[in-house]
Amino acid sequence: MNKSEMLRYVNFPLALSFLLQGITGLVIAAEINLPIKELIFEIHEFNGFLLVFLGVFHIILNWSWIRATFFSARKITPNS
Repeated sequence: MNKSEMLRYVNFPLALSFLLQGITGLVIAAEINLPIKELIFEIHEFNGFLLVFLGVFHIILNWSWIRATFFSARKITPNS
């Protein structure tokens, strides 16, 4: 499996995890009294670990692009 194929399997769950973390975070912050409040806390905590794992994996898969874009030596031309 090449890097493009792996990114297909990482990016969609990463986006869903990001959305779920935001939604559960908003529910927790709004202090909405729901009968499943403890479940929401558990989902938020577990999903936080999943989000970090997927994010790190995403960065590893895109490291060559990150390095080329942000850490490449830039040629500076003098203004003389």
